[in-house]
Amino acid sequence: MAYFLKGTYLTKKKGKLHIYVRNNKDSKGRLKSKFYVGRTYIQGKSTVKSSGTANKKEAVKILEKWYDRLQFQKDEGIQIHTKTFAECLKQFEKSLNDDISRTSITIKGIRQKMNMIKQCKGLMKLDINKVNVESVKNTFLKWRIEREKKNKKTLRGATLKGDLVAISGFLNWCYKKELRKTKMEGLTVDLLSKRLRHQRTQRTQFNMDEYQKLLKVSRARIKKGRGTRVKFDRERLHQFCIFMVGTGLRVDEALSLEWEDIRSIDREKVINRQATETTVSAYGKDFLSQLERYYLQINVGKSKTVPHTAYGTGSAYFAYHNLVKLYSSNPQFNCKVGEGTIFKLHSFREGLNSLLDEADLKFEKLGDSRVKRDSKSFRHTFIQFMLNKGMSSTAIAKMCGTSTEMIDKYYTSNMALDTMMDTFNKVKGGHLKIVS
Repeated sequence: MAYFLKGTYLTKKKGKLHIYVRNNKDSKGRLKSKFYVGRTYIQGKSTVKSSGTANKKEAVKILEKWYDRLQFQKDEGIQIHTKTFAECLKQFEKSLNDDISRTSITIKGIRQKMNMIKQCKGLMKLDINKVNVESVKNTFLKWRIEREKKNKKTLRGATLKGDLVAISGFLNWCYKKELRKTKMEGLTVDLLSKRLRHQRTQRTQFNMDEYQKLLKVSRARIKKGRGTRVKFDRERLHQFCIFMVGTGLRVDEALSLEWEDIRSIDREKVINRQATETTVSAYGKDFLSQLERYYLQINVGKSKTVPHTAYGTGSAYFAYHNLVKLYSSNPQFNCKVGEGTIFKLHSFREGLNSLLDEADLKFEKLGDSRVKRDSKSFRHTFIQFMLNKGMSSTAIAKMCGTSTEMIDKYYTSNMALDTMMDTFNKVKGGHLKIVS
């Protein structure tokens, strides 16, 4: 046993408790500690405890009491060994493989968030039961803010809020799995500075002119496409853009849609018209008229919030049916109507970025800054278009699976009169005129 100081080693409790002084020395050759420590093997793991004293007799008494306490915990079935944050995180990530309650896109987002959190070594080393509000503040938040400063990047309040939600959710999962003794409470935005706490998320969107331009450029790109596959992918992306602006779905909700989730309705031909219109009327008395003759009824089963029914405008209706025609005429690309998910946009991000670049719509000017647009901009565009049409926040919130508070906070408060009038001038008979 080379790990103990010569002349200090002894055993107690029938040889199951080893007591000694460690022989570890610092750079100057001095003992790092003169205190006696106890070592025992229990519940499949070696456990060490410092007595806190260099007096052998006192150390023996302290460490024998410690050993007896461990044996009592073992006999009572109490878990002695706890895991670190990192060890529990490995277990959590493994459980995601069997999670059928979330979409694959949602799971991917969780993994990305956890991969970023893993980089905070101070948090990873902590005992899972010692992770509390203060330890998160002093390890993760401090590290996160300093990291972005070092990289000369702007850290948004919304990003940090998302980090806190992810950590809190993970810790409560640990509690449910009995890896942690207590629930995580108090890990809220109150931990952030006042500036970050009240910082509003900038939500990019397209105004009517920009949206029309986007579709025009998209159609031109389809014609210029070299090869059947390129034209097929660009046509599919084109219809996706229209579908998104016509439904207001989140991207992961749209990409997880299967064929049986969508019911296309022609109000002049619908079989069970009364039942359908009764269902839709729950969104407000003027809601049905705004859908015009053609609309989609969408069952959003996998959502960020709760499963809900959404409705698509006439533009979304025709985008959906254009996809049916596209897939039917191009069976060689394994996009079959009625099988699996609808969109299957494997190169979606790359294709959309190319489209935005070509249309010179990659960025939106918000105040003094330019903010990058992405796939989320379609949802924000839909919400703003519906507000501009006069639809209530309540109806839009129901359609989009969000709250009226979120609608009012991020959209209605920013509606300038000139923007409203500009949009209304491009509307015929109260209905949006969308280029296809």
